[in-house]
Amino acid sequence: MKKSLTIIIICWCFSIFAQTDKTSENKQAADNSGLDVAAAMKFLETKEQAFEKLANINPKKGTPKYAAKDKEIKEIVEEIIDYRFIAEYVIGKKWSETPESKKEELFNKIKELFSDVYLDKLFYNKSYEKKYLEKGTEKKYLKGVPESIFITSEIQGIFKGKTVGYELVYHIRKVDGKYKVFDVELDTVSLARNYREQFEKSLKEKSVDELIANIDKKIKSSKSEKQEKKETKPAAK
Repeated sequence: MKKSLTIIIICWCFSIFAQTDKTSENKQAADNSGLDVAAAMKFLETKEQAFEKLANINPKKGTPKYAAKDKEIKEIVEEIIDYRFIAEYVIGKKWSETPESKKEELFNKIKELFSDVYLDKLFYNKSYEKKYLEKGTEKKYLKGVPESIFITSEIQGIFKGKTVGYELVYHIRKVDGKYKVFDVELDTVSLARNYREQFEKSLKEKSVDELIANIDKKIKSSKSEKQEKKETKPAAK
């Protein structure tokens, strides 16, 4: 009798665990099934149209209008980019080991670096034409993202007076019911993966403070290069 009762209890426990696992799987499947490629595409196009409107406004630097434009651009970027995922992904295992006092500083530097490259490549160069080529869903594109959406586009831009073309792929996931870009590929080079490789190598050899200083240096160098290009650009006749 005791043996039979033990077997019944064990079977009951396995049944509960199986149901729990199934519920968890069903919840994840439900979250993933909520991905809508057409809705993600509309989200992206709407944000790009907002950027294009702002790009046509050229207030003088230092004026209230310039500050208002800058603020609006940053707000749109916040709606587009999944910075929290990017920061945690590129730092990897070291993120959990980073002191809380340094996490926010590190997060803000990664955010500034990613947005600087993202905006410079995609929106500040107005001499381009973009067309969408392909879109769909993908499985496990990056660790921590079971299913996501990709949108591939081709950009024709002007570089040193010549027309150049490159492929751009947005990788989008759903966060709290909203679509967010968690990686961008430029000619097959993933920004998130590229930064992860750089930062993991740096963190093996350097401290978090040194990494923050290096990222800051990279941001300043990028801004300096852009300023030099503006100053050397011939004036329109």
